[in-house]
Amino acid sequence: MTDGDFSLKITKDSSQAVVQPLPAANAPMDVESAPEKDDNLEEIKAPFVGVVYFAPSEDEKPYIEVGGHVSKGDTVSLIEAMKMFNEVHSPVSGEIVDILVENGSMVEYDQPIARIRKTGEN
Repeated sequence: MTDGDFSLKITKDSSQAVVQPLPAANAPMDVESAPEKDDNLEEIKAPFVGVVYFAPSEDEKPYIEVGGHVSKGDTVSLIEAMKMFNEVHSPVSGEIVDILVENGSMVEYDQPIARIRKTGEN
């Protein structure tokens, strides 16, 4: 196609792409079974995206530890977002049964960071 000083030529490549199948997996991956539903477990979720810290500084005691107890409203972690540190508070009173992310790791909005077994004082 030509238009004044401009020309355009379209060609079709006759070679075909070679598609190779992916190798089959040798063994199925272990899939963690879903835990049984426990109405006494409550997840603490990240209220926003950022880096989670479970202690105010490296040389200080962590806010929470597995087996430790927290009261509703206690600070359980800090999330750094845009150079600001924001406290994350426990939604219930109870025992920390699991910490789901590593200290200093990036968390997403609404990502569970810990689990609490609720006690009767909620």
